[in-house]
Amino acid sequence: MSRENDRIFDVRALEAFEAAMSCGSMTGAARKLGVGQPAVTRLVRDLEAEVGFQLFHRNGPRISPTDRGLRFHEEVQRVIAGLRQVRGRAEAIREERLPSLDIAATPTMAGGLIGPSLQALGDELPDHMDLQTMSAEHVVRAVRSRTSDFGVAAYPLDHMGLERHVICESRLVAVVSDSAPEAELKGVEPLPLSRLDGARLITVGNAYRIRHSIDLALEAERVRPAQTLSTNSSLNAMMAARSGLGIALVDPVTAFGIPVRGVTVLPISTDIPYFWGLFSAADRAFAPSQMRFVEAFRTACQGIIPDCAFQDPQDPDLLKRVGNLMRT
Repeated sequence: MSRENDRIFDVRALEAFEAAMSCGSMTGAARKLGVGQPAVTRLVRDLEAEVGFQLFHRNGPRISPTDRGLRFHEEVQRVIAGLRQVRGRAEAIREERLPSLDIAATPTMAGGLIGPSLQALGDELPDHMDLQTMSAEHVVRAVRSRTSDFGVAAYPLDHMGLERHVICESRLVAVVSDSAPEAELKGVEPLPLSRLDGARLITVGNAYRIRHSIDLALEAERVRPAQTLSTNSSLNAMMAARSGLGIALVDPVTAFGIPVRGVTVLPISTDIPYFWGLFSAADRAFAPSQMRFVEAFRTACQGIIPDCAFQDPQDPDLLKRVGNLMRT
């Protein structure tokens, strides 16, 4: 590797760029950082020279990020978050406080499980906690790069280099409106998939996760919904069901972890498995107080998801079975 590739970016330049992105102007960035505008402008220009591409389009005092600038900003955000984490850890060591807790989670897991998990820690909550939501792929990336202590996401995912602390199994559920015309389904438990034949199906659109499993189940039972409403969020699907737009098939973490008034959650007659878990970098060392979050997470899952079953996170056959769900 060349010496040029070993060079480290000026942290002040990265902070100036991050501030300019968040404030939308060099003037705002200067106020945020407590320095003069010329200093911010110089730092950003030096960073552009260092990376070899333009970060901002400039039109007088106004700036807007370039496409490359937007992509680079995602990386800078992770670096800045990591630096803040280091600063927080240093303060905790100096003052002999409980270490901070940094968690990366998908929106489903963050909304349905992380709050109750932290609450279960009680008096052992650290002084500083950080929860960032992102896609499952970015959760894995944040854990591997150590900008997050723990990651929480649905399986399957790329588990190489990860230590799996908890793997939970449940199954998808149906969500129907409490008002007509779906109200008649409230007493039908479990709900046969055949009730979706000729109806409007509401579900998530990720072809490699929930949606693939749903499509396989419908095909196996020769069920053909008349219409489909796809969204990128199970919560969106639940809200659409509440409006009477159709029958939603969603994950149990959203259905039970983020209660929505005006709907009823029903088991379905066909088991469509759903797995999720808590993991960290494989070689990460944790303080005992941080590891107690693992047990708190288990407690939250057990208390929120009615039929939550814990699987052996070290079982290689389990991981193969989870992976096969997406390839069947």
